[in-house]
Amino acid sequence: MSHTPSQCPFCSGKIEPSTTTFAVDLKTGLIIVRDVPALVCTQCGEEWIEDSVSIQLEGITERAKLQKTQLEVVSMG
Repeated sequence: MSHTPSQCPFCSGKIEPSTTTFAVDLKTGLIIVRDVPALVCTQCGEEWIEDSVSIQLEGITERAKLQKTQLEVVSMG
């Protein structure tokens, strides 16, 4: 995100930098990534992940697919 909004477009709550957990079910396995940097609304909990972080998550997912990982839990923090 080039501009970080200060107000949630859904509930008008305050948006702050925080972390989240990203999970994806590949049908052949499950990947869980903890401590993912994100922007989070303090009121409704809506989360946004920046493009650069999404690219890293895609890399983790692709690696797990290639390795046919059944369960992987990693931390970005």
